[in-house]
Amino acid sequence: MNRLVNAFLLTSLIAGTSLVIFSNHWFPIWLGLELSTLSIIPLLSYTSQSRSVEATLKYFLVQAFSAALLLNGAVLNLWISNSWDVNSITSPISYFIITAALIIKLGLAPCHFWFPDVLSGLPFLSTIIIACWQKIAPMFLLLSLSNLVSSEIIIVCSILSVLVGGWGGLNQISVRKILAYSSIGHLGWITCVAFFIPEVSYLLFLFYILNNTAILLICHNGSLYYLSSLSKSNVIPITAILFSIALLSLGGLPPLGGFINKVIPLIVFSLNGNNFIIPFFLIGSLISLFFYIRIVFNTSLTLFPQHSLNIVSFRTGNSSLSQPIISTLIPITIWGLLLLPIFFLFI
Repeated sequence: MNRLVNAFLLTSLIAGTSLVIFSNHWFPIWLGLELSTLSIIPLLSYTSQSRSVEATLKYFLVQAFSAALLLNGAVLNLWISNSWDVNSITSPISYFIITAALIIKLGLAPCHFWFPDVLSGLPFLSTIIIACWQKIAPMFLLLSLSNLVSSEIIIVCSILSVLVGGWGGLNQISVRKILAYSSIGHLGWITCVAFFIPEVSYLLFLFYILNNTAILLICHNGSLYYLSSLSKSNVIPITAILFSIALLSLGGLPPLGGFINKVIPLIVFSLNGNNFIIPFFLIGSLISLFFYIRIVFNTSLTLFPQHSLNIVSFRTGNSSLSQPIISTLIPITIWGLLLLPIFFLFI
């Protein structure tokens, strides 16, 4: 694809997300969501592979349906309250419709079925856009409306997302599907915290994006589409090691940085007297951590002895533009727990 076309589409994508973030009017918000969706479709379908085209079509249909649902909820609220303002939701039906639209866009359970299927059919660079960037607008909208939308529905969906995210990744061999279910589980933690302390959710979401981007870039550089790819002789050992560290951090294993996304929500739930939901989150987290550790254990077995002679020469691999980004994000993934005092400023 032409570079000017790519630049125009990326600019439109950023403009659509910015329009959602900085608008207080429902129509520009809907326009920004549609602009982001229409800008990303050519970027996802630039390859002629049938699987990528299928995943792109599924993503377009889901996003178009959820955006139409959001607009219907906003129009219904306009008919009742005579206002386009996002802070003037008064109808319970509008509550439900807008909440359902945001749940579909974020891929929270029980509306999560499209997300693993779409991610498994796209290249890793496209997956970064879907799993990270395209979550910013609906997540920001949900966090800003946390005092208005139905909290009971979101909390139930968050609990289901954490359980589904752990259970769904148990028997997967596709790295993209594993990361998709991991994303579903992480969004469950983040959205549930939003109804207690929204400021903490912003920080948790930012840390999730950094961690997820790091591991997706590592997979892109090493072409790690399936777990069996880790045992191939052409995989650089440092790639497998970084993949293991990033995966354990994503699972929330202490003392890695991803533990922040587990311990801070538990503290928030406890301080707000919601101890009854903590066991569900702990069960889902332990299940996901189990298959993360199992993957890392199997990966460590493939490094030796056949790769032991190559560890000292890992720098001889081809350079990539994403390597400086990985070099910046990996320390955050490993040492992110040092940022823990920042979260206590908001609790």
